[in-house]
Amino acid sequence: MRLSLVIAIMGAVIVAVAVLLFLLGSPASSLGVVVNEALAQLNRSESLSLAPGANISFAFPQPVIILVNSSKPPKIIPESLRAIAQGLITAVAAPPNTTVYIVNNYSEPIYVKYAVVTISRSLSNAVFFALISLGLGFVGFVVLVIGVVLYALKK
Repeated sequence: MRLSLVIAIMGAVIVAVAVLLFLLGSPASSLGVVVNEALAQLNRSESLSLAPGANISFAFPQPVIILVNSSKPPKIIPESLRAIAQGLITAVAAPPNTTVYIVNNYSEPIYVKYAVVTISRSLSNAVFFALISLGLGFVGFVVLVIGVVLYALKK
């Protein structure tokens, strides 16, 4: 059997294992449920008015993601936390037992809505398996392409 065919078959097997790992280890439905629940919670929450210099503080015993929808992007303290802003929605990943402050650093009041999503063990496992399967799938695809190219060049 040609080496190029063996390489292509190995790549296809790695891709198949990655797909299987993704389907079994990280059910997309559980990730989708968490995201939909967080957005629904954000939409249901009451809008708070923060005066200039005022803040809201959070502290949780478990790791959480805090979603903040505001009229202007607020300042997040401590600044060392991972915060991602998309438009007027900011997501902050907070480790356990860390106090997070959402501060109005503008000269006029801002309006804030927030939702808190607990990072459970099943959610972190689902994200872990999704990332592992995506990486494995990429490696498998590259090996598969190399095998096909080698086969085509030797023909």
